[in-house]
Amino acid sequence: MASYNDEQVLSKLSALNETQEGIMTAAQWIMFHRRSAKRTAELWLQRLKESTAHKKLNLIYLANEVVQQSKARRKIDFVVAFSPIIPEACEIAYKGAPPEIQNKIKRVIQVWRERSIFEVVTQGTIEKRLDDVDHGKSGPSSGAGARKFGGGGLFGGSLGGGSLSGGGTSNVPLEFTPIINSHKGLQTKLSSSTIAVGMANTEYQKQFDTDTLPVPPVYAARLSSLLKTLDNAHIAVKGAIEAREAHIRNLEKLLQASKKALEIEKDKFNDITEKRQKTESTKVEVEMMILRDMEESKNNGGDGMDISHGNHTSTSPDDLKSPEIEALTPPHQISFEPPPPPSASEAHHQHSIAPAVPPEPHVFHQGASELLASLSAPLNGGGLKREKREDVNMFEGLDDDVADMFRNDAQMSGQSTNKRMKIEDDDEYHP
Repeated sequence: MASYNDEQVLSKLSALNETQEGIMTAAQWIMFHRRSAKRTAELWLQRLKESTAHKKLNLIYLANEVVQQSKARRKIDFVVAFSPIIPEACEIAYKGAPPEIQNKIKRVIQVWRERSIFEVVTQGTIEKRLDDVDHGKSGPSSGAGARKFGGGGLFGGSLGGGSLSGGGTSNVPLEFTPIINSHKGLQTKLSSSTIAVGMANTEYQKQFDTDTLPVPPVYAARLSSLLKTLDNAHIAVKGAIEAREAHIRNLEKLLQASKKALEIEKDKFNDITEKRQKTESTKVEVEMMILRDMEESKNNGGDGMDISHGNHTSTSPDDLKSPEIEALTPPHQISFEPPPPPSASEAHHQHSIAPAVPPEPHVFHQGASELLASLSAPLNGGGLKREKREDVNMFEGLDDDVADMFRNDAQMSGQSTNKRMKIEDDDEYHP
């Protein structure tokens, strides 16, 4: 195997192809230099950021082969080295990649979860980052991925990458912001702590789980290096503890604020309940008052009550009388009375001015009353001509004086009728 240096590592990563043989060959070379696992992981992330989408997928395959082989051989150097950077690397490789490559990356992450390659916190962070990328997309490429990693991610829960806001913090309520920030800080501290503790345990096993001890000077130098590693692990674990305590304090603050808000809501509820009871009792009292007033008005025999103003108004007995109704009687009929017969003097006067007529033979005639009735009867359509024809025989059998009187009356009535017609025709005054 060639010596290890940065140029060699970058050269191997650049020459990586997508074949199974090429990935396994590069993985074997990297695993041989496991003492430089941390530096290899750093260079791997640097090359991944500079590569194309297909090259990024090959680098993900290489990391998968390295960490799985290390896990199978119970050598966790590379698992510890890749844990802090693998969430960021997966996000970089996933973001902006074609859907086909995204699905392949998801399949690799699913295998890590099924085989428990990384710690729970690291696995959850990976899934959360991919979930955030899917929620930030608006194109069709976010369909299947968003359903697979949506919500709380594959692992679920806050430790599994589930965001308290459902993917992103843009719409998070203000009171949850400190909790989300402390939760993110806690995840970072836990990742660093996990790596530091893993490296410290590995170095400790190397120095104390061996049957042969090196020479004292070498052994002293290794113990000094182990102390530094243990100090780093101590600091990392202490930072994780402080981050956890800060997160708990934020949770307690939110809990206390929620309890105070609960007390305020209970006070509001009690106040509204008291006001409602008072309103209901007052309503019942008013209704009972109305009923009592109505009973009193009935007992007083006719005293009314003005409900709209709540005042009593007295009613006089005259106002309680029913209105008078006009009797339905037929209208009065005007009785017609025939004009009285002319007096003897008028008849004598008319007879004196009438022309002399030779006497006619006396014949039997009808009574005067029948004659008057025939004169007062209405004329039909052809009665005028018949009257003229029978005018000669109308007065047959009467005395000459009486006949002359009737003739004069008929002439006078005809003249007055003609005079009215003339006035109506020419609309002029005729004296």
